[in-house]
Amino acid sequence: MTAPFGPIRQLGYIVTDIHTAMRQWLEGPGVGPFYYLEGNGALAQSGGVQVELIQLRDDSPSFFHAFVGEFGEGLHHVAFWTEHFDAGVEAALARGYVELHRGTSLPGRPDSRFAYFDREAVDGTAIEISERGADKAALFDAIADAAQRWDGTAPVRDMAALLSEVTGTPR
Repeated sequence: MTAPFGPIRQLGYIVTDIHTAMRQWLEGPGVGPFYYLEGNGALAQSGGVQVELIQLRDDSPSFFHAFVGEFGEGLHHVAFWTEHFDAGVEAALARGYVELHRGTSLPGRPDSRFAYFDREAVDGTAIEISERGADKAALFDAIADAAQRWDGTAPVRDMAALLSEVTGTPR
């Protein structure tokens, strides 16, 4: 059977201490390097799967906080990447998923949309449909390439610098 959204491309974890979580991923399974963006999160790659670490920085109500209240730290979502965001959202809705949250990953870049769908559908884990527009694709490809070439040095790197480098935009 073909998966309706393609392969899972990202595992998104909510953590209470992002620096500790990065260290655990680096020292345990050896996943890295992590690209860290202060106040936003961190991304690394392992084979064909991206690992996202999200630390909540405020107490404003959100479905992220609802997850922490119910489950604590842990796997929050699995993401499917697409170049056809609207079709992906329509497919999720047609399968009975309920949209919980929508936004853009990269401010000012409308081709970086994402949407999260109900956690109850898959044992408490949200489903994310994530648009892989040009800039986000360049960022994700650079992170995957860095993971392939990683020799253990510089385990935590600046995501803003990488984004500026791959998109040609100032920081």
